[in-house]
Amino acid sequence: MSKFQIVRNMGMSWTLFRIRYEFDKRMGRLEKNFPTKNITNQTFLNKCMIEKFEREEEFYKFFTEYKGNFFFPESSLFSPLSEELLGIYPSNNIEIIIKEAEDICNNKFKMFNRLKVPLNNIDWHYNPSSMKKYPEDKHWAKIPDLNKEMGDIKFTWEFSRFSFVYNLVRAFFLTKNDKYVIKFWELFEDWIAKNPIELGINYKCGQEMSLRLMAWIFGLYSFSCHKETSMDRLIAMLKIIYQHVDHIDKHFNFALKSVKNNHAISEAAGMYTVGTLLPFFIKSKKWREKGKKYLEQEGLRQIYEDGSYLQHSMNYQRLVIQNYTWVLQLAKLNGDSFSEELIIRLKKCVKFLYNNQDKKTGYLPNYGMNDGALIHPLSSNDYLDYRPQLNAAWHVLTRRRLYQSGLHDENLLWICGEEALNSPVEDCYRKSQDYPVGGYYTIQGEGSFGLVRCGTYKDRPNQADMLHLDLWSNGENILTDAGTFSYNTDEEWLKYFNGTSSHNTIMINNKDQMEKASRFMWLNWTKSKLISFNQYEGGMMIFEGEHYGYKPLTHRRGVIHYEGQWVIIDDVFGDFSHEKQSFSLSWLFGVRDVAKVEANEWILGTNTEKWNLSIIESPSYKDRLYKGSIEPTKGWRSRYYGEKEPVSQLNINMKENKKIRIITVLSKDNDLVKYDSKSKSLKIRNKSIVLREIGLDSMFRGVENSL
Repeated sequence: MSKFQIVRNMGMSWTLFRIRYEFDKRMGRLEKNFPTKNITNQTFLNKCMIEKFEREEEFYKFFTEYKGNFFFPESSLFSPLSEELLGIYPSNNIEIIIKEAEDICNNKFKMFNRLKVPLNNIDWHYNPSSMKKYPEDKHWAKIPDLNKEMGDIKFTWEFSRFSFVYNLVRAFFLTKNDKYVIKFWELFEDWIAKNPIELGINYKCGQEMSLRLMAWIFGLYSFSCHKETSMDRLIAMLKIIYQHVDHIDKHFNFALKSVKNNHAISEAAGMYTVGTLLPFFIKSKKWREKGKKYLEQEGLRQIYEDGSYLQHSMNYQRLVIQNYTWVLQLAKLNGDSFSEELIIRLKKCVKFLYNNQDKKTGYLPNYGMNDGALIHPLSSNDYLDYRPQLNAAWHVLTRRRLYQSGLHDENLLWICGEEALNSPVEDCYRKSQDYPVGGYYTIQGEGSFGLVRCGTYKDRPNQADMLHLDLWSNGENILTDAGTFSYNTDEEWLKYFNGTSSHNTIMINNKDQMEKASRFMWLNWTKSKLISFNQYEGGMMIFEGEHYGYKPLTHRRGVIHYEGQWVIIDDVFGDFSHEKQSFSLSWLFGVRDVAKVEANEWILGTNTEKWNLSIIESPSYKDRLYKGSIEPTKGWRSRYYGEKEPVSQLNINMKENKKIRIITVLSKDNDLVKYDSKSKSLKIRNKSIVLREIGLDSMFRGVENSL
C-alpha cells in the first residue's frame, strides 16, 4: 500500500491525526485518559450535579418531580398512546409486537432487525457468529475491533445497542404487562454488572454508546412512573448515562477527525440528547452546546447540497435522518431550534430517499454499505421499508406527512404524538432528477424507475461501483445491488460485495475500478464525468456518463428510458496498446428466476410480470448465468446484514483489442426495440436515435432532431 496514496486520498490532517492516535494508544495514554475507576453514588450526586444532593432519597424525589419534555409524558402509564396504537394496527400485527416482546423475555433477540438469536446465558462480550468471546477485563483501547479469529464485531455490539428496549416499550403500552418492565431493568442491571467502566469491547465505539443511551432513555421515560423503577435503579441508570456521555465527549475527536462520517452525527446526537433532557448534570450545558454545534456543522458537511450523502449508502443516510428526527423533535419540545440552513438541507436529504423509493414496498436500492442499522425501531414494517422513518422525519421538518395512513404511522406517533396522525399529507411526487454533487441520476417511468451512479468521489468511497444501474418495477428489484453482507468476513466475500464484480457495470481484466487498501479504504478514487441527462419531448429520458477507473481505457454508459423500455449502451474505448483486454458486463437480478430462451435473450420471472433481457449489439461474447456460485464468487445478494442469498447473475464476457459497444435491452416486449448496425440507428417503439462512432464526445448524434 502506498503511503503517498493514502495521504493523497485521505488528506494530511487525517493522516497526522491517525498517527498521533495510534501512538497515544501504544503508549498507554488512552488508558490514562479513560480510567477504569467507577464513581460512587455519593460522588455522582455531589460532584456531577449542578445542585448538590446529600442523600439518594433527596435526589430521587427531585427527579420524580422533574418534568423533562420527552416525546411523550413521563406519566406514560396513563398515556393515550396505547389507544392510538390499537387504532393503527390490526390484531395480527399487535400479536407480532407482543410475540417479539415475549421472545425478548425468553432471551431470544432480533439482531440487525432480522436475525433471531437465542441466548441461554446473557453474555455481552460474546460473538454469536464466531462463537468467540471478547475479553471483559481488558481496557477497550487494548482490544482490536478487526480480528479474524473473533469474527465480525458488529455481532457483539448489536446486542449492547439495546434496540430491544423499543419493542418492550411498545408491548407494554399495548398490554400494561409488568413483565416487560421487569425484563428491561433486568437486562440493564445485568449489562452494568458485566461491563465495568471502560473495560471490554462495548466502550470501544462512541456511536454504539450513543445509540445505547438513547435506548436507555427511551425506556426510562416510558417506565419512569412504574413501581419497578426504584431509586437504586434510577440512580444507576443516570450515573452510567453520565459516564457514557463523558466518554463520548472526551473521545469525540476520533469520530470527528478520523472516522468522519455518521459516527460524529450519532455521537453529537447523544451529547445533545442528554444535555437537553437532563440539564441538572454539571456538564449538561457543555454537552448540549457541543452536540448542537457539531450536529449543525456535520449535517451541512456530510449531507451534500443536492440531498445525497457523503457515505454513499442509503441505509447510512436513513440512520442520519433518524438521528436528526430524534434531536430536532427534542429541541422543539424543549424550546430550542436549529438553523434554517440545516433544515433545508435535511428536507433535501429526505426527498432524495423518497424520490429513490419504490412506491409499492417502501424499499430503496440496496446501495452502498448496509450494516443492518435501524436505530429507533418503532414500527412493524420490514427493515427494508423506509416509510416509517421518512414519514416521521418529514413531519418534524414540515408538520406534514409523506404517506397516507398505514402501519408506518406508529413511528410518527411515538416521536410526534397523536396529533401528528391527523396532519395533512404532502403533495409530493417522484420525478426524474439529477443529484450532481453525489453523482446519482434517477429516471422515473410509469411503474418503473432506474438509478445510475456517475460521480467523482470527494469523500471516502466504500464500493467500486461506478455506472452501476439499479432498476425497479412495481415492487420488484429487476436489477439489484448485491449489498454488504459483513464488514469482517473472508477476503473473497469482501472483494465480491464491495467490488466491481457484484455491480451492474463493466469490469475490465477482472480488476476493480479502484485499488483496495483495507476493509474500509480504497485508493485511486474513481473520477467520472456526466455528459448529458435530459428529458425529451414525448417523455424519453437519456442519461450519458463515463468513468476513468480503467485508464487508459474509458467506460461510457448511456441509459434510455421510453414508454417502459430500458436500453443500456456501454462503450469502452481508449489506448488498447494492441493487446486483447478481457471485459465482463454484469447483470445481477433481484427477481425470482432467470432463464435463457434464445442465444441473446433471457426471461426474468417476477411475482407480477415477465421481463426480457436481450443483448442486441456486441462483439462476439460468451455468456454464463450464475446463482450462488462459490468458484468463482458470483450470484449472491445480501439485503440484511449477516445474511446472503443466492440470486441470478448474468456475465457477458469477451476479449478485444479494440473499442467495443454492447447494447442491452430490458423490456416487457423486446420486439419494440430494434437496432440497425449499419446505420447505427436505434428504434424504440416509434422513435429513432442515431448513435455516433465509439469514443466521440457523445454516443448520440442529433438526438433532438431524430426525436
